[in-house]
Amino acid sequence: MASFNPWRHIPPLLMASGQAIGGLMPLWHPANAIRTFGLPERIATAQPAHVTFTMYSSRATVIGAAMWIFYLRGHLRAVDTLMALLFYGCGVDAYACWLEGRIARAWFRGLLGVFVGGWGFLGLTAGGAS
Repeated sequence: MASFNPWRHIPPLLMASGQAIGGLMPLWHPANAIRTFGLPERIATAQPAHVTFTMYSSRATVIGAAMWIFYLRGHLRAVDTLMALLFYGCGVDAYACWLEGRIARAWFRGLLGVFVGGWGFLGLTAGGAS
């Protein structure tokens, strides 16, 4: 693997860690995970939402773990590909928050999607598009 470059590698590793660890939270406390995500209290306290959110979060953990595995194996282009694809996930998250009236959280998630997706699309983890 190429040598560690903090300017290129820290952002995707933060994203990978957030996905991998954050996705575990609903297993122990789904209501808090829903609140942390940014959805309203009426959803956080709705029992049917707990099961759905727990199932969704397992996918987030898988993506975060995959990013870490690819990174540790030196497959930086694969990390960038996952980052680029997260643009869609962040966009859907932003849209859902917007629909629920959580405008500030929607903006945060939307801008995060632009940053993360753009980072991956441009191949910045691997050193730039080639």
